[in-house]
Amino acid sequence: MADVLRSNNMHGGIATLCQGPGSSVGQRLIDDSRLKLISFTGSSSIGKGVASSVSSRFGRTILELGGNNAVIVMDDADLDIALRSVLFAAAGTGF
Repeated sequence: MADVLRSNNMHGGIATLCQGPGSSVGQRLIDDSRLKLISFTGSSSIGKGVASSVSSRFGRTILELGGNNAVIVMDDADLDIALRSVLFAAAGTGF
């Protein structure tokens, strides 16, 4: 991803991915006041803890919790394409 960003004249560090156990790596990220925004995908119960910890340091969160590919189809959408896309998102990768 960094190579693609750089080839488009964007800084390679604009986006990063950090993997590891939530109890160690995740908690350090959640508690780090240098990180103004935390995006979290997971269970509702863990998401509540993430939101609480981040908001206590005046950070912001984007949370995708316990859902199943929520989607909004606007009234001007191409319904044929929307139906195919929603069906694929909900079931296409679950096999």
